[in-house]
Amino acid sequence: MADWDLAVVGAGAAGMLGALRAEAGGARVVLLERDADASSNLALSGGLFSAAGSRWQQAAGVEDSPARFAADIREKAGRAVPPPLLRRVTEGAREAAHFLADVAGLPIHLSRTAHFPGHSAPRLHATPAESGTELCALLRDAVRRRPGITWMDGADATALLAQQGQVTGVEVSAGGTRRPVAATWVLLATGGFGGGVELRARHMPEAAGALHIGSAASDGRGIGWMQQLGAALDCMDAYQGQPHLCREGRGGERLGAALPALGAVMVNLAGRRFAAEDMGPSELTAHVLAQAGGAVEIWDAAAQDAALRQGPFRAAVEAGLVWGRGDLSALAERFGLPEQVLAQTLADAAGFARGEGADPLGRLRWGAPLAAPFFAAAITGGLAHTQGGVLVDAGARVLRPDGGAIPGLLAAGGTACGVSGRGAAGYVPGNGLAQSFALGLAAGATAAR
Repeated sequence: MADWDLAVVGAGAAGMLGALRAEAGGARVVLLERDADASSNLALSGGLFSAAGSRWQQAAGVEDSPARFAADIREKAGRAVPPPLLRRVTEGAREAAHFLADVAGLPIHLSRTAHFPGHSAPRLHATPAESGTELCALLRDAVRRRPGITWMDGADATALLAQQGQVTGVEVSAGGTRRPVAATWVLLATGGFGGGVELRARHMPEAAGALHIGSAASDGRGIGWMQQLGAALDCMDAYQGQPHLCREGRGGERLGAALPALGAVMVNLAGRRFAAEDMGPSELTAHVLAQAGGAVEIWDAAAQDAALRQGPFRAAVEAGLVWGRGDLSALAERFGLPEQVLAQTLADAAGFARGEGADPLGRLRWGAPLAAPFFAAAITGGLAHTQGGVLVDAGARVLRPDGGAIPGLLAAGGTACGVSGRGAAGYVPGNGLAQSFALGLAAGATAAR
């Protein structure tokens, strides 16, 4: 008999939700975490996750459904997302949101800070601070309260254990020794491969040189183990780019994705706009990276007040990375921008926002025209996390190319194929965590059965 019904590798969004769901169904669960003090992709995220048809939307009078959510994903990512995965994520995200509130006890609300491109209805949910750090901490507290979950910190999974093609557990290195952890099911939730230099160069060379701001633990090892067992991979060139990365920070601080929806514009060091800021943030990343010396993002006091509702932006402000409350001359001087060119750029943008002509760069959503006092930050582009991985079925079972499941093996989060299609353009804010929560919930249900 196995020691555990479910061994979960990785205490991120997918792993913790999978552990909670399995335990709620009566399973004996062990959660293996390499280093709980290191930041996970969940903690580093903005803490926003998509869910369609939730009770919070209904209370706010928002009409939405999993079918509408799926249509939005197809509109952005094309037909590259496998239909069973698309259905599981769009339906399961709502179930996960309710599970987080009703079983894990998290205070969930519908975020109304800004309209994000790619969503035809407000469907981003969060905890009160709208912060990944807070969401991660609340989930960890929920996990540690459950008597049926054993948390093993400092347990570094080094290999899958298998007999005749069936996964039987995982090998763990802890305290200088290696030992097997036998389990009926293993859920790999070790993150993607954003930190794997060779894998990035092979699968997404356009982002190979971008600064990786995700978890260092996302080194691709879980995907490699599953490949050795014959797992099928898909959408390996998909990733989430981050176009609002603070260039003057220590590395990794970002402004969040809400600013363009609040009216912000981006200029290069020549003082000119270079892209439609309302495009998807992931695809915008390549445009920011193409600017010699980086770029500057500019917004006003109204946008500042609204953006402060979200955790990543507050952290950037607290770190002193946002300059503000100055006029145009002070703005130009602070960032070394040609004042006359910048003045014309902002005047043109204000005209477009008022409906005075069409933007030659193609921006459609503007918000109110920007007005002094201005706020700004020096920005560059980065890689948040990868979106490709192994194919799974509706129960998060890992599949082979012939469609058969590898017995005993589950995957969710960054190790599994996401719903972003191919490249950077298909990623929509909140959809990465939606996949992590939906597939984590499905994996936990499979193990409990």
